[in-house]
Amino acid sequence: MTKKELEEIKEKRVKVFLKERAFLSIVLSVVEVYKKETMGILLGFGGGDEYIIEYAIPYQTAEKGFTWVEPRERMSERMLKIVESLPIDLIGDYHSHTELGDSKAKAHPSGVDIDSMEEGKIYLIVAINDKEKEEDWKMNTDGSISGTVTDFHIQIAGFYMVSDYKYRRAEIICPSATGIAQYTKKNE
Repeated sequence: MTKKELEEIKEKRVKVFLKERAFLSIVLSVVEVYKKETMGILLGFGGGDEYIIEYAIPYQTAEKGFTWVEPRERMSERMLKIVESLPIDLIGDYHSHTELGDSKAKAHPSGVDIDSMEEGKIYLIVAINDKEKEEDWKMNTDGSISGTVTDFHIQIAGFYMVSDYKYRRAEIICPSATGIAQYTKKNE
């Protein structure tokens, strides 16, 4: 990729197409351990200004806390070694931020999150909070998607690095959650 192409990508918002099976895996994994954080890897294709997330695989044995999550090194290495042999790419990871007391979770990277980001990868942050009211899934103006599932409000936001400690928001496109009409209408 040329320097000019890289600069163009930095200027426009990267599109992340989140397939239904990946969306469901993310939502189920954050709901399963609600009040603790969870994380997983994102498998798919792409680069530059478009990514397709085919699968989201949670780290089942990750150490989880109320404000942190960390994979077990040996298990993580085992998973990543297997992924290297598959005809699909490791394109990033996801993790959740959860409501803690009166403090609502936000789908925004912390300093620790930013420190672990690499250029060329996609990072999804999933904020999960108690539901206050029913809300259909929708695309938000900041590029995230959000909606409610049973007792929870969930927001999924995407991020990517453009240079050292500088990141941008990606646009999450997930027709299985928001509906194809919303994406089509937004791009007319």
